[in-house]
Amino acid sequence: MTTKNEPLNSIQARIEELRNTITEKEDQIKSRALHLSDSIKAELAPVEFVKKYPFQAAGITFMTGLVLTRALRGSKRTPSNEQPDSYPVQPQRNSALYTIGIDVLRSAKDLGFSYLQKYIDSKLK
Repeated sequence: MTTKNEPLNSIQARIEELRNTITEKEDQIKSRALHLSDSIKAELAPVEFVKKYPFQAAGITFMTGLVLTRALRGSKRTPSNEQPDSYPVQPQRNSALYTIGIDVLRSAKDLGFSYLQKYIDSKLK
């Protein structure tokens, strides 16, 4: 003989089962997201990138230095048919942007060369 509470009990059991399943899936998604985050951080870490691709990193550093230097100093070319009336305008070497740019260039150069030196030393051993 069935009672009126049996369908209610089966529904409650199904709801509890679904809650458990949702909790399990949520934990799986969180662990996968954490693993993916760690993987992305490991792949995009500058130190690891330079270790993996030392010559490309040195080339990128060099090209960045050229672009920053060109941007900070400006173009020095003057059209051949125009003669400047006065001395060319020199960049303000006391400006904060210039100082920061020079510091960034020196830091990038030092970092790139130190990793390149470590890479060459590890290959020679």
